[in-house]
Amino acid sequence: MSSAEDRIEILPHEEWLRSLETRVAETKWEGWRTDGPTIFKVPRIFQVAESEANVPKMVSLGPYHHGKEQLKAMEDLKWHYLKKFLGRNPDKTLKDYIKQIKEKEPQARMAYSEKVDKTSDEFAQMMLLDCCFVIEILHLWKPCVERREKEEAAEEEAVDKQIRSAKPWFRAARLMQSPIPRGARQMHSSIPSGARSMPSPMLENLLNTDEKGTASRQMHSPMLENQLNTDEKGTETVQNPFTSTRYTLTTVARDMLMLENQLPFFLLQTLFDSAYPDQPDLLKRHALEFLGETIMNREIKLTPGIGDVYHLLHLIHSSISPPENNRDDGEPFGFCWPLQSMKRSRHLPKDDPEGTDHQTRQLKWIPSATQLMEAGVHFRKKEKATNFLDITFHNGVMEIALLQVDDSTETFLRNLIAFEQCYKKITLHVTAYAKLMDCIINTAADVALLQQHGIILSGLGDGKQVANLFNKLCKEVTLDYGNAYVSDIYKDVNEHCDTKYNQWRARLNRDYFSNPWAIISVFAAILLFVLAITETIFSVLSYSYVVYFGGHSHRSEETLLLAHDRVVSSHYEFLGSFLGR
Repeated sequence: MSSAEDRIEILPHEEWLRSLETRVAETKWEGWRTDGPTIFKVPRIFQVAESEANVPKMVSLGPYHHGKEQLKAMEDLKWHYLKKFLGRNPDKTLKDYIKQIKEKEPQARMAYSEKVDKTSDEFAQMMLLDCCFVIEILHLWKPCVERREKEEAAEEEAVDKQIRSAKPWFRAARLMQSPIPRGARQMHSSIPSGARSMPSPMLENLLNTDEKGTASRQMHSPMLENQLNTDEKGTETVQNPFTSTRYTLTTVARDMLMLENQLPFFLLQTLFDSAYPDQPDLLKRHALEFLGETIMNREIKLTPGIGDVYHLLHLIHSSISPPENNRDDGEPFGFCWPLQSMKRSRHLPKDDPEGTDHQTRQLKWIPSATQLMEAGVHFRKKEKATNFLDITFHNGVMEIALLQVDDSTETFLRNLIAFEQCYKKITLHVTAYAKLMDCIINTAADVALLQQHGIILSGLGDGKQVANLFNKLCKEVTLDYGNAYVSDIYKDVNEHCDTKYNQWRARLNRDYFSNPWAIISVFAAILLFVLAITETIFSVLSYSYVVYFGGHSHRSEETLLLAHDRVVSSHYEFLGSFLGR
């Protein structure tokens, strides 16, 4: 039987084949997206099983965690803050704010990397509640309120001085016509026109009464703070978790910095501008103050010319990164870096056809802190650091900005790194920082060394927890070391450690100058060596003297030897007294 006859032809099932052909014909790219996303779900490869850095604990903002059972406790409070927000500007109604959100709904939906499965009304309601909640939290945060009260008090005092210094007949005109600082102008505009000509006591009575419920609600001066801290029954300070507990504010601030829990900043800004038309940049300033002091334990200042801000996490990232270095390579969409890294791994960079710069794009490494110290590298806390990313290396000294590590640090860094990995048009500063710190910190001993130099201030249990935090931050992340802001540090540190002179000097310092007793022993050995040389020289000179003068007496030779013995004994007596101190 031939081989052709042995071969059995297997044909696919016709019905199944037709179903495959139909599926292929019907498959098409869904063209609902017209702009690139800026708010992403954190890819699974960046998530750590034991970490909850991407899961909100108290409040959901936006669609990704909306409606989760464990977050529903805050939903009623959102309605409470919406009611407060609607009283900020008497010229705006609920309908006006809804209309503003509806107009920007397509743009808001495009901000999310995944399609939002909500109707137009459901989406608008969710955005209104969440945005108003965030605005009220930022605006009513106590330190911000205290600063505003001081500013407005100073403005009111300036107006009073102007009025008191004016002539009596000019005072009334001065009140109504002269330029008035912001706080005083708002008070003046909130008074009904018929009451502006009333005597001062009557104006005070009008402002202190809430007969029609208008005057006090139209102002956001210190009187508004009193209204917000107590409701009609005086129970808000007890029932509101922001005023009755210590942990709520910090926990909500932590949730507000999660990548999956972001809101389009243009919606926040639109609603804020409508409620507070005379305070254009106040939203960004308050957000940086609130998040900086609650999460980072330090002040973050608004960077001039910061440019477009996509959400609160991007605002923080832009404020700690040099804005002129933010990359914008003109690519239409900014999806995740891992896909781009796979593409780059198969092809050399376009601007480097010969591969001469290929080594700068490979994995970089430097020794740990304890190893660097043994190699002669000195660590120092950077005193005038702009932010925690500030690291420099010069002449064997590595200066690192203070980093305060606590329970919020992992959430903060992980979400910034995830944002950098998912959005291609921003710099990878935080990723580069985390990679470098991962090299420097390997064990608890490295953490202890950095703590001794004031570089790390830890609120965690021990150094091992801090080391584990940094060792797990950068798993699966992609970094172009050649373009990283710390690329020169890798190069300079390795050159310093590879130099023979630096190695010998470090070994000398470690073996002979590590403590005061070792230093004393070294100097004692040097002194003994000098004394030995002195003794030898003296002996040679004495012998030369005897030979040169030839016929010397036996008595003169004994005299010279006795003098030599006295010099040597005096040297040893001095050495003994020096070491005996």
